[in-house]
Amino acid sequence: MNSVFLVLTALFALALAVLLMAVLGAQRRRKREQALRALDSAPQHLSNMGPIRQCLDSADLRYALETGGTRLAARLRRERRRIAFLYLEAIRRDYEQLLRIARVVALLSPEISGTDEMQRLRLALLFRMRFEMVKFRFLLGAVAVPQLTALGEMVSSLAIQMESAIARLGERAALAAELALESDR
Repeated sequence: MNSVFLVLTALFALALAVLLMAVLGAQRRRKREQALRALDSAPQHLSNMGPIRQCLDSADLRYALETGGTRLAARLRRERRRIAFLYLEAIRRDYEQLLRIARVVALLSPEISGTDEMQRLRLALLFRMRFEMVKFRFLLGAVAVPQLTALGEMVSSLAIQMESAIARLGERAALAAELALESDR
């Protein structure tokens, strides 16, 4: 009876351990999938840059004024301005997403220095300042296509930097795994 009790207790403990490992593994997978989705979603604004430039083109608005009248042109201007604000907000979200990714890369990368962190802070402040200036110009009704393009290029540049930093981290992780396997042999 005593040995049967011990075997049943051991089996129960083993089943409980397997269940606990399955639950923890599922949580890790969910977190990993969320992190990968964050990488997949940045930057999204690039695919809309061409239509936004067209939308802000003054010649296009003049054509609407000539063919459709002042009411249509005014309505079109309001709608396009609203779209420009939405696009500007998408650029901001993309940039903030990339900054979050940059923080994660900085935590994982051993050679990130205080200088690199100051550079990232300087870029974030520069982006925020340019963002607010473009937003202010849009509020005044001025078309700010070159400045909007510059913001998009800042985001694209940061995306390229993050992509190369992540690739370097992946290479280091693969090398570390290979060295660990060789040391076990």
